[in-house]
Amino acid sequence: MADTQLPLRKWLFAFHIIGASKKGVSALQLSRMIGVKYQTAWHLCHRIRATMTKNDQIFSGIVETDEMYAGGVRRGHGKGYVANKASIATIIQRNSEDQHDSQAQTTAFPHEKVDGRTLGPNLQKHTIPSETVLMTDTSPIYNRVGKGFSDHHTVNHKAKEYVRQDADGHLATTNTAEGYFANLRRKIDGTHHHVSKKHLQKYLEEQDHGYNHRTKTAVERTEAAISAIEGKRLYLHKPASGSGESLFDGKRNELRRKPKRPVKKTKSTKDAPAARAPMATPVPRRTAAQAPANPAPAPVVPRTPAPPTSIMWGRELPRVPPKKPAGK
Repeated sequence: MADTQLPLRKWLFAFHIIGASKKGVSALQLSRMIGVKYQTAWHLCHRIRATMTKNDQIFSGIVETDEMYAGGVRRGHGKGYVANKASIATIIQRNSEDQHDSQAQTTAFPHEKVDGRTLGPNLQKHTIPSETVLMTDTSPIYNRVGKGFSDHHTVNHKAKEYVRQDADGHLATTNTAEGYFANLRRKIDGTHHHVSKKHLQKYLEEQDHGYNHRTKTAVERTEAAISAIEGKRLYLHKPASGSGESLFDGKRNELRRKPKRPVKKTKSTKDAPAARAPMATPVPRRTAAQAPANPAPAPVVPRTPAPPTSIMWGRELPRVPPKKPAGK
C-alpha cells in the first residue's frame, strides 16, 4: 500500500471483492464499485494478486497434472493453431490424510507448445518424485517424464476413458485438473475476456489462491491474502534503482512504443542524369493576333436514339409504351 492515495477502506473493500469472487472480478467492474478510474483499479487488482503469490509449494502422494492453451481461434488456421495462445500447466495434489483439501500449483510458460523438456523441470520443482504417484493422460510428453516418479498411471481420453480403478488400488483419473481448468476458462472468458501473456501468471496465482482456500469463507480467504502482504511490492513502472517487479518494463515518463525505423532512401537509376530522356521542345502558344478571326464551327453529328429498354432483374427488356386513356 506504499505510495498510494487511496483510503484504507477502499483497499479493504477491493481485497474482499477479489477474495469473495470465485471467478474473479474485472478491473472495470471494480472501478465502478469503489469509485476510481479504470487505470487505478487495474493497478490495484494486480497489487492484490501479488499478495496471493505462492510458488514454493512441494507436493507428494497422488498428484495430477495436465496442460491447456489459453487464447482464441484464429480464422483460417484451424483449431490446432497455437501460435497465438499461451500454454498453461497445473499440478494438483489430491486429498490425503495430512491434507484434507487438494492443492494446486499452476504455471504459465512463454512457449506456445509444451513438451517433456518444459514440464519435467516444473514437476520436479513442485513435487518429490520418489514419493509421488503421477496421474496424467496418454499424451506422449509424459512418457519420459513419468519414469522419474514412483509410479505413473494414465487414462485414455480418446477412447472415452476418464476413470479407471487399477489393481494396486489407485484411481487413475485427471478429473480434478480438468475441473480446475473448467473454472479457469470461465474466469478468463466470462470475467476478463482477454488476458495478455505478460500478466497471465498473476491471474493464475489468483486462481490458485481461490482454489486452495475454496472451503473457507470469503472473510478467511481475504484475511489469508492480507496476511501475506508483507515484503511484496509491485511497481507500476520500473523503479529508478532497477530492482523490483513492475507491470511495465519502462521507467516513468518513458515512451512505451518504440520509434519507427527511418526509411532508407535508395538511389534509383531514373534519377541519374545520364538516364534522363532529353526534354522535348515546348510548342509555342498562339497569340490573339495569330488566332483566326471567325473559326469554323465543328460539325454536329446527330446521335442515334437508343431503343426503348428497361433494366429489371439484371436483364434488358423492351419498354412497354404507356396505354392511352380510354375516350381520347
